[in-house]
Amino acid sequence: MKKLILFLSLFISSVVWANPALGSSAYKEWLNIIDAGKYGESWQKSDSFFKSQLSKKQWNSALKGIRTPLGKVISRTELSAKEYSSLPGVPDGEYLVIQFQTDFQNKKASTETLTLSKNSGQWLTVGYFIK
Repeated sequence: MKKLILFLSLFISSVVWANPALGSSAYKEWLNIIDAGKYGESWQKSDSFFKSQLSKKQWNSALKGIRTPLGKVISRTELSAKEYSSLPGVPDGEYLVIQFQTDFQNKKASTETLTLSKNSGQWLTVGYFIK
């Protein structure tokens, strides 16, 4: 669980540039999968680094305990999208950190943070955090 908490909280480092349109189709598809409760599928569609840090079973268990109780998404608004060349705990590369203001059925004004990594021209999830 310590590894999961550390992994889910590895986010802010040095800013390179911002481009909110980067990775938008990838993150929308991935969040829709999470919103549908298809946690195993979200793990499958994540970056290999993400999968190396926690098993599909661990990911399912974590989200069932954290995300499921929040209920359905009522609204989700993108607050920021920033690209980074390095983040703590992961190899240097191209990363996109996107924050959302999200109202869930059972919790209003939450902040979701999604981190994507660009691999072979494709943006894939390497981190997801709800505050």
